Amino acid sequence: MPPPPRLPSLAVLPLPNRGLGVIARTPIPRGTRIFSEHPLLALRHDQDASDVYAASRLLTQEQRAVLMGLSGNGAESSLEGVGGRERRAWRWLHVGPRLGTKTELMRLWKFPTVRRLKRHMAVLSIFRSNAFDLGNAATWQQAVFPTISRLNHACVPNAQGNFHEGTGKFNVHTIRDVQEGEEVTLNYLQEVGMVRNARREKLSKGYGFECGCPACDLGMERGRVGEKRRVEMQRTLGEYARGVGEGQPGGVGEKEKELRTFEAFIEMFEGEGIAGRELAAMYFESSRLHKALGNHDEALRCADKGLFIDEDCLGTDHAIYQTGRETVEALRSLAVSEGPLRAVAAG
Repeated sequence: MPPPPRLPSLAVLPLPNRGLGVIARTPIPRGTRIFSEHPLLALRHDQDASDVYAASRLLTQEQRAVLMGLSGNGAESSLEGVGGRERRAWRWLHVGPRLGTKTELMRLWKFPTVRRLKRHMAVLSIFRSNAFDLGNAATWQQAVFPTISRLNHACVPNAQGNFHEGTGKFNVHTIRDVQEGEEVTLNYLQEVGMVRNARREKLSKGYGFECGCPACDLGMERGRVGEKRRVEMQRTLGEYARGVGEGQPGGVGEKEKELRTFEAFIEMFEGEGIAGRELAAMYFESSRLHKALGNHDEALRCADKGLFIDEDCLGTDHAIYQTGRETVEALRSLAVSEGPLRAVAAG
């Protein structure tokens, strides 16, 4: 894995119609760890959005300044998941006194001052606009980071973030070569082959913006071709789901159907230029199925490919990469032990 670039290799700059973004000052090779940060503000799995403001009050003055320096969309959609009290307060601030007097607001909704109320709403908006979903395996369910949260979204990004349980940090790696002057982007959504409208709806609801990245621009050839691939992938997935259970459970036919579906996903991902953990997982699943079907050479090839991708997006110090390496080594050992048997069978 290439060493992390020096800080001058990246700059946070204003971008047309995108607010602030992170720009590469020099070329950055794929597989480079460009950020590694502890959460600035995070929620555990037993917490929800109503706990955000209380957690923010535990920050130091310097940490609060960093948090409040991030952008919030200010829309009511940024309050997704919070209680009715906060929503009524937001509406009072934005709609005006006809929803009640300031005294009524303070008494009924328990905000001591309008200033505190505004700060409360601002923190919620910033959290909803900048928090990353870290998945079920991570210590935290959602977190905001000091610099990583400056990275803008793209449906086909050039970087990916993954949480490292061992260090408690969120690491961002480039998943393809990034050119000088190019913006560094992440996909805010888990990549599952969603079509444009589904992606845009999730981004609008969760982050308060309408995506206009090249993959979403159907006025361009790239966007139209990508959308066609995704529509076909969803059709393939639907056909597979409808056919589950028609054959013998766990039988060869079922495994072959599952394998063909994973291979279709891989073709779609690679055709779109999508890399990262989701693609690596597809290759490892294909490897598992090839092994079950007795295709040991293909099993090793797919596992090798998955490991190569994981090294780029996770780094060699990540537990998932190390598990993948053990899988590859086991498949190599199997290939070596089967070599003499194949020679005898061929003779």
